[in-house]
Amino acid sequence: MIKEIGKYIENNTSLVLGDDLIVGHYLPDTQEDCVSLLETQGGTSNFYLPDYKEFHLQALSRGTTYFTARDFAYLIYDLLQGTQGFDLPVVTTGKLYYVNTITASNLPQSLGPAENNLFEISANYIFRIQDQ
Repeated sequence: MIKEIGKYIENNTSLVLGDDLIVGHYLPDTQEDCVSLLETQGGTSNFYLPDYKEFHLQALSRGTTYFTARDFAYLIYDLLQGTQGFDLPVVTTGKLYYVNTITASNLPQSLGPAENNLFEISANYIFRIQDQ
C-alpha cells in the first residue's frame, strides 16, 4: 500500500519517485531536499470489517535550508490532510485500495537540524482505507 501512496503523491505534486520522493526506507545521509515515506505504528484492522484498515504513514522531509524542508512538508500536508473518497493508483498487480479519508495526526513539525546539517520536518497521517 505504501507504493500506491507514493504514486498518488507523485501524480499530484512535483515530487518524483526515486529522485526527491523516497518510499519505504530512511533517507541516506547524503540525500538532500527530499521526502521519505515510512510506515509507522503498524496500523489497525477491524475483525468485523476485514477489508478496512487504518494505515499509519510518516512523511519525513529534509532540506538544505529550513524552508526547503518546510515547503516539502506542507506540499504533502496540503495534498493529504482531509482528502477523501478516491482510489489509490495501482502500481503493480494486486489490490485496489479505496481511501475513505486521510487525517493528519499533527501539523508538520521540525525535528531540528540533523548531524549532517540538513533540516528535517515530520508529519504523520492516518489513511482509513478499504480493499476494493
